[in-house]
Amino acid sequence: MARRPHEVVTEPLGALLASVPQSKPSWLTIAKTTAAATIAWVLAKQLGENVAVLFAPVIAVLTLQASVYGSIAAGAQLLFANLVGTALAIAWTQLLGLAWWSLALAAFAALAVARQITNTPLARNQLTVATLAVLVLAPVAHGYGQWRFIDVAIGSVVGLTIAVVVPERPRIAKISKTLDDWGHESVAVLRSIAGELATRAGGEILDPDQRHAWIAASRKLNEVGAQAAAAFAGVEEVTLLNVFARRVRRDVEQVRGEQFWLVRVTLQVRAISLAADRLYDRAGAPPALDRETLQALLNALAGLLERRVADEDVDDTSLRAGLIAAVERVYTVFPAALAALDSISLLGRLDQLRQDIAGDGAEALVDPDDLPRRG
Repeated sequence: MARRPHEVVTEPLGALLASVPQSKPSWLTIAKTTAAATIAWVLAKQLGENVAVLFAPVIAVLTLQASVYGSIAAGAQLLFANLVGTALAIAWTQLLGLAWWSLALAAFAALAVARQITNTPLARNQLTVATLAVLVLAPVAHGYGQWRFIDVAIGSVVGLTIAVVVPERPRIAKISKTLDDWGHESVAVLRSIAGELATRAGGEILDPDQRHAWIAASRKLNEVGAQAAAAFAGVEEVTLLNVFARRVRRDVEQVRGEQFWLVRVTLQVRAISLAADRLYDRAGAPPALDRETLQALLNALAGLLERRVADEDVDDTSLRAGLIAAVERVYTVFPAALAALDSISLLGRLDQLRQDIAGDGAEALVDPDDLPRRG
């Protein structure tokens, strides 16, 4: 399971060497990166015309990320990769010299070493590039090995300095819109289930390997959720090691709570879609929960969720009463619990979603104090 940046900060070196920056570049990041490349090139030119030093702007571009944490992670990976790659190339040159076959072996060795000691594409690629660059340029660029470290140092320092001096503000409004879109997708799935149940009433029976159209829509919720999670990881990352982001950390915490809530909602919506797909329009006796009642409950849930996503007041009183009536109706159709188990289970999913939408103050269908107790 992938860990979020704030969870790996407790392992500084290992975390930085294994971290993949999550935050996407903004126009501010693009402007800062352009400035970093230019400044790194100007500084490198002051040290002479050695070809190695002129790679400094490339390192600055690779180092500077949208977040301070991402920039430190990228800089640490570049330094580590170039240290290992340069040492490998120097040792390789001393032992085998430079020929086509030794170059091929060096590339294979660099890729194999990178595969074993790092998990990120940036570090893997840089280790290999550093190895090959030192091998190829050493004969024509005197002292390339030491200059390689200088260009990494210049580029990394410039990139890190700009990242710290001009930090970015977490884009709370953007992630909030992403979460709202996620919530509206969940609403659309509930309504699509209700709509298809209505259009299929009295229609053809599905084959065992066929699925209702709403299944494809419910699967897309996972994609929407993954996109929202990635966007939120970027927002969290921007606040790490950013001394200017303290004022928005409360907003970030609130967004995190909203994301966790949407994860629960998505799980319930998907469970409802799968249960309804298995119960309705199938061969055999119809389920104890009639489709008209389920349609009404689904539409009521969709409306309730839509109001919750829009931050409007949520009143689940009528929905709770509808669920209680549905349970009693199912029990009347099939007094034996086992015979109505699938319908009761589906109603339980609907009620759990109702409680998730209504929040902590949601009232359960049954008061535990009203249940009979054994002597």
